[in-house]
Amino acid sequence: MDIQQQEEDSKVPRFETEPSELTDTVFNCVVPYIHDCRDRSSVSLVCRKWCELDGATRKHVTVAMCYSTTPSRLRRRFPLLESLTVKGKPRAAMFELIPEDWGGHVTPWVREIVASLNCLKSIHFRRMIVRDSDIEMLTRARGPELRVLKLDLCSGFSTDGLLQIGKLCNNLKTLYLQESLIVEKDGEWLHELALRNTAMESLNFYMTDLVKFDYKDLELIAKNCGGSLVSVKISECDVTDLVDFFRYAVKLEEFGGAVFCVPLDNYDGLKFPPFLRSMALNYMSEIELPFVLPFASQITKLDLLYALLDTDTHCLLFQKCPNLEVLDARDVIGDRGLQVLGQYCKKLCRIKIERGDDEEGFVSQRGLIDLAQGCLELECLHVNLTDVTNEALECVGTHLKKLYDFRMILLDKEESITELPLDNGVRALLSGCRRLERACGVIKRVSEFAEAGNERGMARPFWNMELISSERHVDVKPQPPSLLAYYSLAGQRTDFPESVLPLHPPLDLH
Repeated sequence: MDIQQQEEDSKVPRFETEPSELTDTVFNCVVPYIHDCRDRSSVSLVCRKWCELDGATRKHVTVAMCYSTTPSRLRRRFPLLESLTVKGKPRAAMFELIPEDWGGHVTPWVREIVASLNCLKSIHFRRMIVRDSDIEMLTRARGPELRVLKLDLCSGFSTDGLLQIGKLCNNLKTLYLQESLIVEKDGEWLHELALRNTAMESLNFYMTDLVKFDYKDLELIAKNCGGSLVSVKISECDVTDLVDFFRYAVKLEEFGGAVFCVPLDNYDGLKFPPFLRSMALNYMSEIELPFVLPFASQITKLDLLYALLDTDTHCLLFQKCPNLEVLDARDVIGDRGLQVLGQYCKKLCRIKIERGDDEEGFVSQRGLIDLAQGCLELECLHVNLTDVTNEALECVGTHLKKLYDFRMILLDKEESITELPLDNGVRALLSGCRRLERACGVIKRVSEFAEAGNERGMARPFWNMELISSERHVDVKPQPPSLLAYYSLAGQRTDFPESVLPLHPPLDLH
């Protein structure tokens, strides 16, 4: 019996280290392979040891509000970052609810990057104020190491800053400038980029005022980077100027920005790259549609926000796009357009329908129901509606089980909403869409606070609260100020303009 017991005991594994030490060893090996930011955050809350381990191995961080922390605090917490995203103005700035001079300067972040974050290869600034001096400081210190640089919806800089990028960032793979307000002096920046860069994968200056560039520089980029270049989105130019560019960009998968300006006979030599999957052709009308239809079956992404198509032409195009996954469009597509999408575009994952000035085609609950019943793969749905019912919201909750981002804006085109309240529909939506992370509904207008004391009641520890005065015009009825609140570990900021009134320390609002 003793011999048998000894043999059984010998089969039990013995550890040379304590269980706690073994756990630390395992997690030292496992944590670097955890990439989801939410999982990372959960791990960091377990204990101080795991928090330090997360900080030492985290490769990417997004700072959703630039005033929520300080650059030095970020550097101490995550010293080995390889990728950083910093966002400035809130999204309300896109609807002119935040003044242009509200804040969001990149200068303190650039200084910290230059001084301490030596591993950084990818930088993304969104809705921030960027100066040419910031770009020069960044490129001189980090230019050769940078692989990704995104100045997204930013302002305050010129082509002088872009020239520094072209000269010093020779290994850049992604340059993203979409919808930034850039002062254009010349097109020399693109020429320098074309001469020095051979690794470019994505070049984007879509919806900017950069028009003084030479098309030969685009061709040179396509020649030098033809094996890697997969995405190019540019400012407005005629498609005929890009015939040679398309010939060299053989692996191009995404293109946007060009327009059809001359008679169709001039486009006889036009041939789009064979692997094109994503398109955004501005001011495209029904006349130019035959250039797109031959390869419509391979298109997975369409941006039709600036297309000049009516409802019928939208429907015709959708019928030819069975592999469509992402769509940006205006509400001119109408309920009929959503019905066609539900019938033909079964792979649709993301759709954003923005409000347009078109006389034709509005989207209502009928179109929303058809879309929800037909496109079961939808994950992101942003829609402007003229009317909505509980049935429509219940339909979304019943069919769109993968939906995680839902934004509905109810427009004031109708005198009254068909069915109120929407409690049952919202309840069905929330219970049916279990993956929902973002949900926003706006009905005509946001109600004002009933009492001034409500602002004080909203105050919480670590909150910064600001009253932002609206811009008043002589011919426009004055609007009440906006209230902006956000968490911050950095305390109250000091760079707010006169149009912003800080509510910390608490002010007497009575």
